[in-house]
Amino acid sequence: MSVVGIDLGFQSCYVAVASASGIETIAHEYSDHCTPACISFGPKNRSIEAAAKSQVISNAKNTVQEFKRFHDRAFSDPFVEAEKSDLAYDIVQLPTGLTGIKVTYMEEE
Repeated sequence: MSVVGIDLGFQSCYVAVASASGIETIAHEYSDHCTPACISFGPKNRSIEAAAKSQVISNAKNTVQEFKRFHDRAFSDPFVEAEKSDLAYDIVQLPTGLTGIKVTYMEEE
């Protein structure tokens, strides 16, 4: 039987497997064991992981990172209010009252 562990972190994600010799963290296509938790939306495509992280400066408004902290939080939560001003991207209130992230992708918001 194979055992796989996944860590969905605040800034990074990891995948590891258990074997007879111990636990091994798996490297991704860039040969790194740490995968950035980042997604970038462009006019014609979207990028994830390291490719998205490279667009943090050039496409800051549509590159989302460290988004896990807003998961399942009300838009009116004091934590969300405090974090809003430090973000390069926009957050919005969803119809449910939760926090959403506003990006432009393929010329649509």
